[in-house]
Amino acid sequence: MTEFQLNENTSLGLMPVAGIRRLLGEKLPDPDKASGIPRAEIYLSIGNPEAFHQRALENGATELSPLSLRGWGDEAAYSMDKDGHVLVFARSKG
Repeated sequence: MTEFQLNENTSLGLMPVAGIRRLLGEKLPDPDKASGIPRAEIYLSIGNPEAFHQRALENGATELSPLSLRGWGDEAAYSMDKDGHVLVFARSKG
């Protein structure tokens, strides 16, 4: 399980496929049947996107796009974790 603390009262959790199946059981559609298909995009605006993007890559994520200035004004790096979540680490330039 990976958690991102979004603010004092909110965290965002990403649960590995095997863990979510154990936790929620057979009523949950089998996430393995959607393997490799992006399931969500998680866009995190942070002060040091380079470091977090690199950390994701070092832990098995696949780089989709390096840190670059985007058309909406943010610098953002895109990767996909092993369970198909698209992770975006960004810095607002505005």
